[in-house]
Amino acid sequence: MRTRRQRLGQHFLADADVAEAIVGVLPSQPPRVLEIGPGEGALTLLLAERFPRLIAVELDGGLAAGLRRKTAGQPGVEVVHADARALSPALLTDEAPWQAVGNLPYSVATPIVRRLLPWRDLLARFVVMVQLEVAERLAAPPGSSERGLLTVERELQADCELLFTVPPRSFRPPPRVVSAVLRLDLHPPPVSAALSSRVLELAGAGFTQRRKKLTNALARLAPPSSVAAALGKIGADPGARAQDLELGAWCALAAQLPPGGGE
Repeated sequence: MRTRRQRLGQHFLADADVAEAIVGVLPSQPPRVLEIGPGEGALTLLLAERFPRLIAVELDGGLAAGLRRKTAGQPGVEVVHADARALSPALLTDEAPWQAVGNLPYSVATPIVRRLLPWRDLLARFVVMVQLEVAERLAAPPGSSERGLLTVERELQADCELLFTVPPRSFRPPPRVVSAVLRLDLHPPPVSAALSSRVLELAGAGFTQRRKKLTNALARLAPPSSVAAALGKIGADPGARAQDLELGAWCALAAQLPPGGGE
């Protein structure tokens, strides 16, 4: 019978050099780290050596118990048995800021990243290993076919760099896909909460019909003539599709097309 962790698509990191490289992305400050999905502790033990405060959040109760035994005698390490998809920011509010790191199960990587992105007041940096396909989606530049709503959502809340890929042989058991390590540096959105919400609403509609020009893809939210006029005002190609716009253009478009305006 497959374990819950296997059903989630988790593969244990077994390459010490990769583990060292991931931990090495984290600077010495702030000296507090939140680890998501520690598994058997490939990163945990290295993190505990470098940082005086570490909270490791593990979904599997048996693995969490094993980590507690491995880190016994290290007062700065706390192992929490919990689902990171429902993690509360209250876990970190006694001390701030923190850094975060994780080898995320493939099937829940996106909701976990989305969960942590708004924690900019608590997290300075998030170093995460995910399936290469997800990493490319998060880091996709304007014009890329990998670009999507997740990209724009990330851009509003964090700078991102795809650092390196990790082959299947680095895991036990080996997955069927390549993984990648990303660095996310969280920051406040460049626009107001209301405008950010409109950006995501427009981008969501645009990427849902990504093959269509925005004038048609956004027809549910604004008349095509209004969209065309707004694209012209912000200096964008009137024939642009969702993947063509950079974040600044999405923000400018949202300002030109407020909710209820001209619908």
